[in-house]
Amino acid sequence: MVTIQTWAERVFFGDTLAEKFLDCDLENTPDIEAKKTLWSDPGRPASLQIADRKKRRKLPKPSSLHDKNMRARTLHTFANHELMAIELCAFALLRYPEAPESFRLGVAHILKDEQRHLQLYLDRLEHFGMQLGDLPVNDHFWRCAPLLDAPLKWICAVNLTFEQANLDHAPAYAQYFSSVQDEESAALMRVIAEDEIDHVGFGAAFLNQATLPEEKSFDLYVGNLTFHNSPSRARGREFSEDLRRRAGLDENYIASMKAL
Repeated sequence: MVTIQTWAERVFFGDTLAEKFLDCDLENTPDIEAKKTLWSDPGRPASLQIADRKKRRKLPKPSSLHDKNMRARTLHTFANHELMAIELCAFALLRYPEAPESFRLGVAHILKDEQRHLQLYLDRLEHFGMQLGDLPVNDHFWRCAPLLDAPLKWICAVNLTFEQANLDHAPAYAQYFSSVQDEESAALMRVIAEDEIDHVGFGAAFLNQATLPEEKSFDLYVGNLTFHNSPSRARGREFSEDLRRRAGLDENYIASMKAL
């Protein structure tokens, strides 16, 4: 029987890019509690194996984006981020089978959004004559995964760090691309920014629900980060208070994040 669990297994362990795009009808696919799966590196095709550190390339500086090769490199980096996000969502469905239905279905819907985002990047990369895997890829998002032993820790790492950062980075890159007349890439980044509001909102709702009356949500967030992440990773140079309010983060949390 196909379940949300088996869908997540195929996405996570699949060693082809096509398997990362497997679809699931969440309205009509049953979800059953199964055995917890601990972290192991997800399946990947040969072209998308994690590169040796010496072979990895830094994200190009925004000032270099007038060069189409630098724009392609930037989009390639972002595409790998989306692939890692797909894998982390699949992992959450495998790691926390006992989590509330609202958490599991929320993560499943986010997984489908990340699949859509990855396809947008792949389509844009094709315009530059590039495919995902043409450049070395890193495992940045994976590093904290073995220590995410509870749904709240996953929320704090994924929704409230990696994705919250995109509330600043995605609008900034939309402007960078637009400044070099690459309006197609700019439009893509604006789509990402809007979707991240919902993804951060999912995390904010979960965090707010877990915060006791005598606690501050920001303190709970910091207390559930692994050593791989600091709160400063959840923001960019240009700090968007408005997008964080739209996501449902409270004023104390926003002020604490802004002060970093």
